[in-house]
Amino acid sequence: MRWMLLPYLHYAPALQPPFELAATAAVAGRVSAGPGLVLRDCATLRADGEEIRIGAGVFFAERSTVHIVDGRLPAVIGDRVTVGRYALVHACTLGDGVVVGDAAVVMDGAHVGSGALVAPGALVAPRKQLDGGALYAGNPAVRVRDIAPVELAMAANAIRDGSAGAPLVRERDLPPLDNRAYEPPARSAGSLARAGANAKAFVAATAAVHGDVALGDDAGIYFACAVVAGGAMITIGEGTNVQDNALMVTDAARGDLAIGRRVTVGHNVRMGAGAIGDDALIGMGAQLGDGVIVEAGACVGGRALVLPGTVVKSGWIWAGRPARAFREIRPDDRAGFARAAEVYVRYTRAYRGG
Repeated sequence: MRWMLLPYLHYAPALQPPFELAATAAVAGRVSAGPGLVLRDCATLRADGEEIRIGAGVFFAERSTVHIVDGRLPAVIGDRVTVGRYALVHACTLGDGVVVGDAAVVMDGAHVGSGALVAPGALVAPRKQLDGGALYAGNPAVRVRDIAPVELAMAANAIRDGSAGAPLVRERDLPPLDNRAYEPPARSAGSLARAGANAKAFVAATAAVHGDVALGDDAGIYFACAVVAGGAMITIGEGTNVQDNALMVTDAARGDLAIGRRVTVGHNVRMGAGAIGDDALIGMGAQLGDGVIVEAGACVGGRALVLPGTVVKSGWIWAGRPARAFREIRPDDRAGFARAAEVYVRYTRAYRGG
């Protein structure tokens, strides 16, 4: 497979050469980037509802993801930024020279100042303003200490060179970093047919979908996702979206995964067997253990770790690592969940061509 530069509606990516894109990388929509852009395996930049603006010499490691908030917030990334493996940059601003560690999540409207380092697994909360020149860690991320330019440069180089043993940027708990690990054995049941399983659904070309997977109308599986039933069954309901680099992997021993209608499964989510009710939202970078039940209309927060067998009750947001009941869902939250599902139905129809 060759890397993908994809239009969205009448918008097309504009990358200044030279650039280096892995075969499984994808760039879609209103993405503009200066020279020296590097995307490793499964890295995805998707600007379908707003702009992504990237400076010069920027590096995205394996399974990193950048997205926007439709019609409201772009992603703006400065020069010489380095983003680690399975990290997510969402509708925020990163200043020059920022380093984002493995599996970190920077959320909507946040601003990370130049020369800052976001530690592996950290969560930068929405609208948070982080000063430059410092190390931030935790969930939510807080300032730990100043960071010297030489230390920042070493951290950036560790990501770019793939070096092991770099605690400031490396996360041990990571999934496979490309989708080859999810390919079935040659003689096993094949993949879901991308065009024909459901002509009213969308499966991105860089996604891996294998086994007994059923998609409802207007469901979408986005770039670099892995949806692997492995002898069990995965059902994804009408109008549900599974966002870039989300991983849904189960097997016969672990059990089925059933996802209801109008569910939003955020970027870089990991889950196995379980059940997600209608109109629920699974936040970006969350991790759900086997047997988790998220009841209809419930929410799992960004970067949350939901332990196996947990029941997330309807009407509640759960957050933290491990996740606990955080607060009740307000009417404005429900409206936001519905809006997100509606936006993704529009995306799905546009990507599938009607």
